[in-house]
Amino acid sequence: MGAIKLLILTALCYTTYAVHFELPTSRTTIFGDEMLEGEIFEDLINRNTITGFNINPSEYRLPRTTRPVEYDLLLHVHMERLAFNGTVTIYLHATQPNVSEIIIHTDELWIESVILKKDNVSIPQSFVEEEELDFLRVQLTNGTLEYSDEDIMYELIVNFGAELRHDMTGLYRSWFRNENYTEPVSYVATTHFQATAARRAFPCYDEPGFKAKFNIVIRRPSSYRSWTCTKQSSTREPSIPIANYEEDVFAVTPVMSTYLLAFTIAEYNSTEVYDDDGRLLYEVIARPAAIRDNQQQYALDFGQKLLRRMSDHVGIDFYDIDKNLKMTQASISDFAAGAMENWGLLIYREAYLMYNANHTNSNYKQLIAYIMSHEIAHMWFGNLVTCDWWNDLWLNEGFARYYQYFLTDWEDHELGFDQRFINEQVHATLLADSVESAHPLTASGIGSPTQARSMFTTITYGKGATIIRMTEHLLGFDVHTQGLKYYLDSRQFNTVLPIHLSEALQRAAVEAGAIVEYGPDFSVIEYYKTWSTQGGHPVLNVQVNHQTGQMIVVQRRFNINVGYGTASTNWIIPITFATADDPDFNNTKPTHIITDSITVIDRGSIGDQWVIFNKQQTGYYRVNYDNYTWDLIAIALKTNRTIIHEYNRAQIVNDVFQFARSGLMEYKRALNILSFLENETEYTPWVTAMTAFTWLRNRFASTPYLADLERLIIDWSRNIMADLTYDPQDGESFMRSYLRSQLAPIMCAMNVTECQEAAIGEFNLLRNNETYEVPVDSRNWVYCNALRKGSEDDFEYLWQRYKSHHVYNEKILLLSVLGCTPHRNSLYTYMDAIVTENYLIRRQDYTTAFNSAVSGNEVNTQIAFQYIKDNLTLVDNAFVVRSTLATPLSYVSARLRSEEEINEFEQWARDNRVALGVHYNEIMSGATSARNSLNWVLAAQDDVLDYLINKGDDITTTTAASTTTSTVSTVTADIVVAPPTPELPDSAVTTALSLVLLTLSFCVNVMF
Repeated sequence: MGAIKLLILTALCYTTYAVHFELPTSRTTIFGDEMLEGEIFEDLINRNTITGFNINPSEYRLPRTTRPVEYDLLLHVHMERLAFNGTVTIYLHATQPNVSEIIIHTDELWIESVILKKDNVSIPQSFVEEEELDFLRVQLTNGTLEYSDEDIMYELIVNFGAELRHDMTGLYRSWFRNENYTEPVSYVATTHFQATAARRAFPCYDEPGFKAKFNIVIRRPSSYRSWTCTKQSSTREPSIPIANYEEDVFAVTPVMSTYLLAFTIAEYNSTEVYDDDGRLLYEVIARPAAIRDNQQQYALDFGQKLLRRMSDHVGIDFYDIDKNLKMTQASISDFAAGAMENWGLLIYREAYLMYNANHTNSNYKQLIAYIMSHEIAHMWFGNLVTCDWWNDLWLNEGFARYYQYFLTDWEDHELGFDQRFINEQVHATLLADSVESAHPLTASGIGSPTQARSMFTTITYGKGATIIRMTEHLLGFDVHTQGLKYYLDSRQFNTVLPIHLSEALQRAAVEAGAIVEYGPDFSVIEYYKTWSTQGGHPVLNVQVNHQTGQMIVVQRRFNINVGYGTASTNWIIPITFATADDPDFNNTKPTHIITDSITVIDRGSIGDQWVIFNKQQTGYYRVNYDNYTWDLIAIALKTNRTIIHEYNRAQIVNDVFQFARSGLMEYKRALNILSFLENETEYTPWVTAMTAFTWLRNRFASTPYLADLERLIIDWSRNIMADLTYDPQDGESFMRSYLRSQLAPIMCAMNVTECQEAAIGEFNLLRNNETYEVPVDSRNWVYCNALRKGSEDDFEYLWQRYKSHHVYNEKILLLSVLGCTPHRNSLYTYMDAIVTENYLIRRQDYTTAFNSAVSGNEVNTQIAFQYIKDNLTLVDNAFVVRSTLATPLSYVSARLRSEEEINEFEQWARDNRVALGVHYNEIMSGATSARNSLNWVLAAQDDVLDYLINKGDDITTTTAASTTTSTVSTVTADIVVAPPTPELPDSAVTTALSLVLLTLSFCVNVMF
């Protein structure tokens, strides 16, 4: 009987999906603009260019034959010559018998001497550096290290030195001008060790699994101050006489991973908070002028609130973790990452910590807030418990990204982070995770430093956070929180694997009865495995029989290029859905768990009514419906859209656009469904829509039909812009202002008269009135569009404003818009300043500035390309430290709009192949990507134009009343092989499909 059921079900499923339009079998929808540095598919290039010198990844790992317990580290920082030297003593022991070699890390340090001692007696040894692996090998001349269960301790003493680095890794130099750009530069020595750069500051066991304690002494000029992770115990005269130098002695750290150590040596001021006993608790440190301007106050106040809230949430007070910890937030002008969670010394790029109400816009204010949340969350998730190796980095960064949004939201709901998680994390991650090469959360083959860095991706951060959010809704907030407390309590000061997390959550779930409704076979452990050990994500194809209420759900891996992935992959998926009869989008506790390729769910009602899966998009999956159900959804969106939750309206916008992009749905149908946007006024659906429209505009920029597409966008956005206007209102909400700041630049770019007139009017007020300032949330689009319509003198005005401004947020904003000038002379002035070492534009900002120059106007691309051709060596030298020559050329190739421009670019690259060196292939692939974009739009434009010209067909349905049934049940079909490329039908076969579904539903009911 089982075989007969399987045969019938397979045949019916094949019949169901046999009627479809052809899916593309081999193509790409990912083009250069999405692969630029910082964009969603940047990692595609990074992962394709990872090299390890043909060395097995495991060979980069330190052996576990020895283990450190404690370090004594003396650093002497020579600020006058921008160098350092020091001595590190590592107290270590053998972990097994017969160990004759100690291997630690070092990278680009001068190793002056190595001494090995036991009981203060030197042990003969020799050492050698293995540069390819960053190893310092210390080999005993005779015998082996003594081994015992009581950990026989040895002292490994290494003297070392180096210059302060230029590349913002290890121990490096930064600089600032305190008041204005005409005064002398003051230097800072600071650190960034994650993932594998502690070895560039001192010899050490530079892997997260080798936790130890650290005793730090910093020798620095008397006019400077120094900070590290713990409180300063004392300041003393140097142990050897050195004029005008002092030594700061710091309390011992908790047991911690090496990459979480940090130092800052600077002529800084600080604002401190002490407890009633005079002990330092919290401080913000920055250049003196920023402190005098009170730019640190927001971080000081809001950061303390976040720290208290997080301490309460996890049930472990930060100040109780270790008596020597305090919280220092450090503002550094040059910092490669946005911030770093060093334990007790959090380091931020200045623009992400300093706040001035008159010059910091809403975008930067929310960045400061949520970056602080991210780093503060790391004090527990990443520092107290740490991923055992970088292949499980999501255990650190997934939680930090989750709390980045929700911790901030708990403390300041006005910033809208609960809403914005949908656009900024769920949608962005679904896209990044939609290629065949998407890495799983728990990756394999990670060994080298380059491979370790490759794990810092949108998937690691965003998918980690999204799966955590899905699990929270699966278990319930309180149960999930209790599971996290078990996790932290059981593994504090240790490293973790995914099993430690899932076992803690399983324990909490079982204790609370949170998963009993899903049956005895459901396990949080197995659930988490399906989401962490395989790449990609599912799309659920939902076929609804409205006469029986039964829904056939087929899960497949989604692929943004061709619709479906090639792998046969199943996930354990928590299911929620709302219907027209029961439009409850607030209860996000899953009612069903599906595990197989094909599942039948009883909707619980019959008759024509919409159903929408994935309430508030709490689940990490896409949903596609049969056309008739899409029609019902479209009608609801047109006639009563607010009955559908805002997040689900955004989900529909995102899914439909991506289905059209991937070939699962025609654009004519997609745009017809999305036409409800002309009445939409909420943030989440509109930001989702504009993100998708921007992608489509970039494709159509090479065609004569761009104006037609932009006319549609302008028409649909007329109501929302009429509501927002281009003028900030006193007392308006943060999210209203924030939405305007995102939509207005697009309106101006599409030549909307009201936008351009508002921009020019504001800019004229700024230029003609010395006391006037453009509202902070309007400056991005006002500055840019004034330059587009303005003169070279207007550019010079804003260029001088950039050079002289004292608030770094404003300076970065100006860098991002100065390229909006269309004037060749102004652009050359700007690009000269980027590629010439001049203490005007920082290396970390080169990419922002050069991209602005290339993309500020359509005409700029060829001007910038000519500049690169004329100044190839200068451009190469400028980008070699933090990036490569391929980066500025990728900005050009992403904006090649014709076959002629592509051919010219390719010919120039061929003519200069020697000069382009190892970057030649990557540069040429940019031209190939531009050609692929032209080909894609040629294939898709008739479909899009069909809607733009003819608009959509009228949507009609039958009027059969719905009836609620008494139960909602799930039937899991026998395991079958999912049919190849299942396709939702076009409108011509809806009736035929309904008959097939009726038959299939009948068979399922009879057989099961």
